[in-house]
Amino acid sequence: MSKFALKALGGESGKFLSHAKNEVWLQTGNQGVGEVFNIIELPKGRVALACLGKEKGKYLSHAFAKLWLQDGIQGEGEEWICVDKGNGNATFECVGKETGLYLSHALDQMWLQRGCQGEGELWAKERP
Repeated sequence: MSKFALKALGGESGKFLSHAKNEVWLQTGNQGVGEVFNIIELPKGRVALACLGKEKGKYLSHAFAKLWLQDGIQGEGEEWICVDKGNGNATFECVGKETGLYLSHALDQMWLQRGCQGEGELWAKERP
């Protein structure tokens, strides 16, 4: 288990993936535990993104092809493939029914993008 803040690159540089306020959104700057995730290694080379702070016990989910916070790991909807892109950067691909969709911050919003299109799906893993 490793703790990281996920910083957006490209046009959204300086913003971080946030689970604060029990929502999935882009926060300007790393304000605290609401922007930090435990990246938990799972079997089959997969990971889960566990929230800290007030959202502890919740996981970043792509189930039903939407981004949200799920209580616990219910299945493949809370599992991701983290692909190391070098220099501390990574992409996060969905598995299961959402295979082929990626965690995206493109266009200054949080969503699932079909395929890895560019910097909008690239995240810098930063130690808190």
